[in-house]
Amino acid sequence: MKVGQSLDVPENTEVLDYRNFTITPGLIDSHTHILTNQGLNEDLSIDAVMNSSESRVLRAAYFADSYLNAGFTTIRDLGNSGQYLDVEVKNAIEKGYIKGPRMLVSGPIIGSMDGQFYHLPVKDFQRISEQEQTMISGVEEAKKAVKEHIVQGVDVIKILAIGNRLTLSLDEMKAIVQTAHEQRLKVTVHCDRDWAVQAAIEAGVDGVEHGYGFRDTTLKIMAKKGIYLVPTYGSVKGAVHYHEIMNLKYNIEDIRNSLERRGKDLIRASQLGVRIVAGSDAYHDTKMPRGDDAKQTIWGYYDYGLSAEDVLKTATANAAIALEMKDQIGVIKENAFADLAVFEGDLKKDFKKSLFQVKMVMKDGKIQYQK
Repeated sequence: MKVGQSLDVPENTEVLDYRNFTITPGLIDSHTHILTNQGLNEDLSIDAVMNSSESRVLRAAYFADSYLNAGFTTIRDLGNSGQYLDVEVKNAIEKGYIKGPRMLVSGPIIGSMDGQFYHLPVKDFQRISEQEQTMISGVEEAKKAVKEHIVQGVDVIKILAIGNRLTLSLDEMKAIVQTAHEQRLKVTVHCDRDWAVQAAIEAGVDGVEHGYGFRDTTLKIMAKKGIYLVPTYGSVKGAVHYHEIMNLKYNIEDIRNSLERRGKDLIRASQLGVRIVAGSDAYHDTKMPRGDDAKQTIWGYYDYGLSAEDVLKTATANAAIALEMKDQIGVIKENAFADLAVFEGDLKKDFKKSLFQVKMVMKDGKIQYQK
């Protein structure tokens, strides 16, 4: 892809004139779950119990197309996807069987023996947990789990710092990180509380997902070590939408106040030098296109005080670095992948409106969506 002014245009070239639009690199969602569609009042395990692998893959194809139409040209899928169903969807997109963004995938999340399913009957716990996750106990099982994931074709390893009650031990996490790094794969950790992330940081993880309420000391260590943060925070608009589809009464100021702490966390982390990477963690059935649902996180970052430029950076250049694809995606430059998103209007002046008015999406130099 050539980028610049006064370029020589070969004869018979189709010229697309977007002088009154905003052109950005293709957007990146670094925390997706397109094999899951959890009801808003259901347990996480219900979707896995009630739907076959075939149904989940077909549904994921629909979600993938929605992401592409919303301007996302790359997503990173982080588990809750059965036994490597995410790899199947990724391969189908790469082979051209279905349309969707470029995918990087983790396979089953690696965690302790209690996983993330809290309300399953005892007789069903083992079966469902082993279907959805890789539960380990001990260093050797940790190493073996990473190698199995690599053999199955994953791009990143995702671990649970803490499941329902149990944590992975420091030695287990060190074994996971060392094994992954030896094979040139990065490790990101699910962690939603400060105390539980300390062992993961010591073990050498590359990224942290969620990161609610981290202390300044923790954020400073992350910044020093170059550990990125994916704050999967929602927006005021998303919270209002939830209340409306659930027929719940709400007060807009109460919603804003309840989300204010998340905004302070985000700004604090950014100011302390932590690389912020956009990730939606969208996996609920919100009755809106999955791609639009994913944008609620980007909208939220803007609500919380990041500038339009900084918000876009979290979903482009910052994400590209976290995904080990710097200068390939998340930028518009010569020799990068030709991933572009075109939005109506001026994103700087009317960010929230333009973000949802996608005019054209290009991936690898080919138009995937055009309005």
